[in-house]
Amino acid sequence: MKEYVQVPAAELQEPYELPSAREPAALLCLRVCCCCSALRPRYKRLVDNIFPEDPKDGLVKADMEKLTFYAVSAPEKLDRIGSYLAERLSRDVVRHRSGYVLIAMEALDQLLMACHSQSIKPFVESFLHMVAKLLESGEPKLQVLGTNSFVKFANIEEDTPSYHRRYDFFVSRFSAMCHSCHSDPETRT
Repeated sequence: MKEYVQVPAAELQEPYELPSAREPAALLCLRVCCCCSALRPRYKRLVDNIFPEDPKDGLVKADMEKLTFYAVSAPEKLDRIGSYLAERLSRDVVRHRSGYVLIAMEALDQLLMACHSQSIKPFVESFLHMVAKLLESGEPKLQVLGTNSFVKFANIEEDTPSYHRRYDFFVSRFSAMCHSCHSDPETRT
């Protein structure tokens, strides 16, 4: 049996002092601002609320309805909602949190279907960026999710189509997926 030797406790020679009187107030302000969610923009609070603590619980439906109502009633905020969702989705893809990625894409699809074609234009860039992120990931499950979202987007009729959008990446990515040489035949299909 191992014998453990007690290590003597280190003693401080002099008490710790803060460098200046302004720093504690700044640190205190940071702590208060980070903890106080009322200071965050409303669209961020609404987006954060649709994500449950456990991703297995799925999308929080009541909060998704609130977010959808907010997006429909304030379409000028739709681009901010989209960019914040894109930020969260990018972070979750990198961290391999596929449960949260599924929730984010479900929310995007619902927002895409709920918002009318006039108000959807600022949202499209963020949406396409997120779909591209999913297609770039190495996980076939996420690639299929991105493909299905793109198909839903492509089926939306626009009053005035935007020809300035670049779909070259999507064409090349879908072509590469068609010619996949994955070892699992089901994944390849």
